[in-house]
Amino acid sequence: MSKYKKSSMREGQNKTKRMLRLDQLLRSPEGLTLKEILMDSQMDDISERTLRICLRELETDYHAHFAHGLKRGREGLWRYKDTNFHAFGQTSKDMEVIRKSIEKLDIFKGDPRYDLLRYYLMGLENDVNATNLNFMSFDNNNDAEGLEFVDVLLDAIVHKYPIKLWYKDFSETKYKFNVHPYHLHQYNRRWHLFGLNEEKKAVWQWPLDRIEMVEHLSKPYIPTDINFDEYFDDIVGVTNFAERDVKDVKIKVKREKFGYYRTKPLHWTQTELKDENTEEYATLRLRVKLNHEMIMLLLSYGDEIEVVSPLELREEIKDIINKMRSNYEV
Repeated sequence: MSKYKKSSMREGQNKTKRMLRLDQLLRSPEGLTLKEILMDSQMDDISERTLRICLRELETDYHAHFAHGLKRGREGLWRYKDTNFHAFGQTSKDMEVIRKSIEKLDIFKGDPRYDLLRYYLMGLENDVNATNLNFMSFDNNNDAEGLEFVDVLLDAIVHKYPIKLWYKDFSETKYKFNVHPYHLHQYNRRWHLFGLNEEKKAVWQWPLDRIEMVEHLSKPYIPTDINFDEYFDDIVGVTNFAERDVKDVKIKVKREKFGYYRTKPLHWTQTELKDENTEEYATLRLRVKLNHEMIMLLLSYGDEIEVVSPLELREEIKDIINKMRSNYEV
């Protein structure tokens, strides 16, 4: 007996993989012996008794029908009576529970973990997991600081109660805020809380990796009429200055690089100004509020682009480039 007890989560994962693989093996037209099934490289290490329990579960819970009387020599063979049968493609109570659970996760729309669960469900229905290949990956930072606060902040948002935040900025200065939380948003692999700063009477955002502690406040909650489906439409990143207007940002892109910007726009408002194109450059226009994240995005493309207007943005980028140049003078 193993000295380590298998966790219920791990056992559940093993059983899911086992049942998916068994479902695939049982569609083999020739049929397989129990020993051949147990020896399959994608089956986990189980006993014949456990395998028989799995076969019985397929029959009773997923309405599988097995072909009887098949033999190879003296050994009996196992396969579905209908080799086109997919146990996990059927509508079952278990699948309905999974579907309803996934629907409830719509609150996390846009979170790669939500997408992963959705694709996993598709895998159960369409058997894409049969290849046992790792066919997707996400650029998501699950080791980021502050993720331990997601649950309590989400609870405060859903159940509408204010909180006190203990917060430390990058200069190590500590602050306390009374916050009425409204929304959690991920940008550039970092989570941010959006809510009402009670003292300033304005919506602020706090990166979760700078939060040190969260406490429930027993006082009335102040709701918001902000539509967070639209809140990020006019900006790049997370900084939305309420007092700033949306600007037309005009950018020149080197012609040989333009295909990249056509398939991966700088912002959803990006349009091509074809009447201003030249042989060397394509001209793009964005409709955005100017903020730090926008400037950093433009700088990240180096000499591939040139900001034409507005003048204030062009001058600010020029100042940053001059300071960078001075850093590298020998």
